[in-house]
Amino acid sequence: MLQYLIRLDDLCPTNNLQKWERFFTLFDRYGIKPIIAVIPANRDPKLQVCGSFNPYYWQLVRELQNKNYVIGMHGFDHYYINQNSGLLKMNNRSEFAGVPLQTQKEKIRKAAEIFKRENIHPSVFIAPAHTFDRNTLLALQEYTNIKIISDGLLRSPYVRFGFNWVPVQLSEVEQKTRYTWTFNYHPETCPAKAFNELEIFIEKNHHLFVSLDNLDFSNYTLANAIFEKYCIYKRLARDYAQKLISFMERIPAGN
Repeated sequence: MLQYLIRLDDLCPTNNLQKWERFFTLFDRYGIKPIIAVIPANRDPKLQVCGSFNPYYWQLVRELQNKNYVIGMHGFDHYYINQNSGLLKMNNRSEFAGVPLQTQKEKIRKAAEIFKRENIHPSVFIAPAHTFDRNTLLALQEYTNIKIISDGLLRSPYVRFGFNWVPVQLSEVEQKTRYTWTFNYHPETCPAKAFNELEIFIEKNHHLFVSLDNLDFSNYTLANAIFEKYCIYKRLARDYAQKLISFMERIPAGN
């Protein structure tokens, strides 16, 4: 069986809303209900300069929730405070991984309070930079009703550490033949070419996009752990090769 999901990251009060609206319009046209990574109290300096401050930010989030978009808790402030790579070892920057349990509890508690104040009900946790640890999960269990983690690189959803995990494997659309795949886009930095490819892909494959309620979860096994490590190291090697090629291309000829 083949299934697709899509996730948009970094919704915050200083977004360039035009970049986001093109995604919302596309999804609504085909009845797709994406996962939206909502930042409760953004402090990321890169995101603070994307657009003008939106005083109706939480009203927008409520409107998305009313359309049955899936709201995800995207950390607390999206501010990286160390270089810990966490459980998945995919990046070397984190808001959560390696941070003391009590500090993580305070972050999750404050995030949950903001969502509650704004009448928003997140059902998914999305760690900034894919970096978090067991303490993050303990904090979620204590202060939220969230049971789903949007992360990992397996080909199908699974159960691990008492949570349902929905893997997020691809940064752009790619035709597949089996399994469950999540496409992860960042509207603020998504180039026109990538969006156009997404639009064409959804036009042809919109019937294969599902909601979280359609998913089945299997237990995480040793074989899953080995395969996921392989996927992570393969991705890291690819990213390193791309950076090396980019560096070499910038070196003037003859040097």
